[in-house]
Amino acid sequence: MAITVRLDPSRARQLQAAAEAENRTLTNYVETALMRDLSLRDEASRVIAVYAAPGTSARIAPGEVVRAEGEDDAAYAKRQDLLTELWSIPDSDR
Repeated sequence: MAITVRLDPSRARQLQAAAEAENRTLTNYVETALMRDLSLRDEASRVIAVYAAPGTSARIAPGEVVRAEGEDDAAYAKRQDLLTELWSIPDSDR
């Protein structure tokens, strides 16, 4: 499908220079950039689902996160923060 796009002349020159630097046509460059953007949006919209067995606590304290063998302090703290945050997300079924 053909579409018409209006661009500021300086923006059009930037796009043309970027296309030439990648040995592409302007049309191919713009289409590729749009496909990249759509791919990033698709990736960002993915949902992480965490399932817990019935009776599992709805909260987790950072101290309850078991440290992995050989895990340094920074990596352990980062994982504690992540798991604590994930565990704090309300159950959508309630």
